[in-house]
Amino acid sequence: MFEKNAWYIVLCCCCPFFLSGQPDMVFVKGGSFLMGDTSGDPDEKPLHRVVVRDFYLSETEITNAGFKVFVEATGYRTDAELGDGSFVWDSTGWSKKEGIHWRHTEFGRLRSGKDDQCPVLHVSWNDAAQYCNWRSKKEGLQQVYDFQGDTVITHATSNGYRLPAEMEWEYAAAEGREIKTATFSGDTRIGAVAWYSGNAAKKVHPVGGKKANRLGLYDLTWNVWEWCHDRYDPQAYSKETGIFGPSQGALRVLRGGSWNNNSRHCRLSNRTSRSPDFRDGNLGFRVARNKE
Repeated sequence: MFEKNAWYIVLCCCCPFFLSGQPDMVFVKGGSFLMGDTSGDPDEKPLHRVVVRDFYLSETEITNAGFKVFVEATGYRTDAELGDGSFVWDSTGWSKKEGIHWRHTEFGRLRSGKDDQCPVLHVSWNDAAQYCNWRSKKEGLQQVYDFQGDTVITHATSNGYRLPAEMEWEYAAAEGREIKTATFSGDTRIGAVAWYSGNAAKKVHPVGGKKANRLGLYDLTWNVWEWCHDRYDPQAYSKETGIFGPSQGALRVLRGGSWNNNSRHCRLSNRTSRSPDFRDGNLGFRVARNKE
């Protein structure tokens, strides 16, 4: 039974984390909440009530160190490595450069050891889903994503790792509250909880460097954009589409804003989208799991 403004945090103890560099999973008690923003962009409206089930969400974004474990264990090559690189930031803005991939910074330089705790960058939705499958297999869990050529089949009831549903992401960012009480995840003052264009010095920062929200989750509305599971459809946002959103659509949802964005882009309800093979230097991901 959901209690107004109640919140719960329990570290996930049902599955041991033997994987070096992987963030803890935080248990988020489900409930109903008002999703969207009456004063936001058109695709954030109308404000509408949704029900979220209990789930787990990673405490932080997946770091470069964590993604490295995956790559070294599997030999996986990302979309950027197999394709034409990724977008990097320079004095003129964003430009795509060949040879840029997850081992590089937002500026296109090879990362050093001091960058290991920064969010992994230059990863596509496809890359993030493949990471989820690897981590599920490693821990003896059911895989969520079934890649069949250009088609991805989702096993929604699997107990393995996946990308968070958009409604889960917003609910967690709003600290499990029925009604949002802050513009950003954890505070009304963006500087207290966020690395954004006003204080990030035009670069990404290590995870967990700002105040957590009251669920114990870091960096939800800032630092890097985060892939969500859902296909993007501005018209379907307010419809009863199930936990994973619409079944059709070429784009995938991004949430959270980044080190390169202003405060408006870091609001709890702000949404954008990219193709599932898109990658750049201000985009990463965190993972979720169903409650067993």
